[in-house]
Amino acid sequence: LLARQLAAQYGKPFLFDNIAEELDPMIDPIRDFRSTVVHGMTMVLLGDPDSEWSETVQLMLRTKMNNPKSSLEVMGKVAIGNCAI
Repeated sequence: LLARQLAAQYGKPFLFDNIAEELDPMIDPIRDFRSTVVHGMTMVLLGDPDSEWSETVQLMLRTKMNNPKSSLEVMGKVAIGNCAI
């Protein structure tokens, strides 16, 4: 949780590795960009205290599944790249 908060605050990329077809509800505030503005700072709820949000943060989701079948809600909010090495 701390790494995710620091990534959101300082605009660093954050990788969720080995995800399943159903996403963890804990990342919904990031994926849906549920934010508030407090004293001129954009804040997003990532646990108990709100965390400052940087516009340059990147959230990456990686799975080992060959052809993940996510819900339409998720597919509409994320960019999907298919890469096999």
